[in-house]
Amino acid sequence: MSELPPITEGMFDDLRDAVASVAEPLHAAGHRLYLVGGLVRDRLLADDQMLDHDLTTDAPPERIRDLVAEVADAVWLQGERFGTVGLRVGDVTMEITTHRAESYVTDSRKPVVRFSTELREDLARRDFTVNAMAVDVADGMLHDPFGGRADLEARILRTPLDPAESFSDDPLRMLRAARFLSRYELTSVEGLIEAARSLVGRMEIVSAERIRDELFRLLEVEDPTAGFDLLHEMGLLETVLPEVAALETSRRVALGRRVAGAPVDAVLRLSVLAHAVDSEDVLSRWVSALRLSGRDAARAQTLLDGVAMVADQGTELSDEHVRRLAVRVGDGLDDVVVIAGLVGVGFAGTALVDSIARLRAVGEFDDLGPGLDGATVMRLLDLEAGPGVGEVMAWLGELRLIEGRLPDEEVQSRLHERWGTSRD
Repeated sequence: MSELPPITEGMFDDLRDAVASVAEPLHAAGHRLYLVGGLVRDRLLADDQMLDHDLTTDAPPERIRDLVAEVADAVWLQGERFGTVGLRVGDVTMEITTHRAESYVTDSRKPVVRFSTELREDLARRDFTVNAMAVDVADGMLHDPFGGRADLEARILRTPLDPAESFSDDPLRMLRAARFLSRYELTSVEGLIEAARSLVGRMEIVSAERIRDELFRLLEVEDPTAGFDLLHEMGLLETVLPEVAALETSRRVALGRRVAGAPVDAVLRLSVLAHAVDSEDVLSRWVSALRLSGRDAARAQTLLDGVAMVADQGTELSDEHVRRLAVRVGDGLDDVVVIAGLVGVGFAGTALVDSIARLRAVGEFDDLGPGLDGATVMRLLDLEAGPGVGEVMAWLGELRLIEGRLPDEEVQSRLHERWGTSRD
């Protein structure tokens, strides 16, 4: 990554302007408001992303709620008991959180939140120094008590407090470290990995949903290889994805390269990991352990089934096989081809890609269902609704997959040839 640009006057003005209407009533009431976290970090990196505006203030949550009510287009209060008020002004979404110091008690999955009026105390309890910076909305001053900008410049991953204390406060930070290491090409400071190793057991108090979400964020980094290596060094990979951790070093390293070469898609990359484990029920275990959504679980299973179909076909490729693959995986056809290529199964060269392109160009995938509908079948064969119609429809479906799209006249001719004029 390139060097950080210098801090200039007005560097944060557009970010301040975006929240000015909210800052005004808070300032008028004697409170301070600060931009904080990722928005500040990425501005310092000149790497702005589409992030919501996170802010922190010395005002208590009920005061925030009352003061922003008149200027916000929408307010949501689900996080109010934890000190956070969400709101939208125009097309700007933001969350304002009271300065706080939170930690997780020994066996609880919910943090104990204590509100504060001190910005420094709030920043001290952030995950990493590169996120422990704030900009005063009133005057644009950068507050950086823990040297976050210097750590960005030096590409260092460090916690504001002692890493053992920081990781104990919220064990998920150990997993989050992997994402930041990969995303920003950072190097962990001495003692960070050792602290994590000593606290691996604390991950038991973190909910599966939080672990899943953070794992997906890591998988959405362009090249998450360094992050997975860090998780292995910390001893966390065995907790999050034990089957991957159990792979021999050479296989695990090769797998990292495959994942990095895959499209930036968390579910697709998770499917690549599952395929590498070579266990029939690994995905079902991950679905349970990570609380995958039904949609994500179904998509991952479809992708793995599609890759298995490609592998089972061997080196003999037919249009029928491609059509059956398309029926099985639906919109995931191109993703299956990508994964098959990454893991090295199926057809040599570009045969599968070429066949898909050729069939797609002539509309073969537009409708892979039977060539006639049920009403037409009943009319042509003089049938009543019932199992007989289903039998004929199944045969028509097979005909479509075996021979491709046929003219209606040809389908009807085949229908009469096979079934006659009546099934009574």
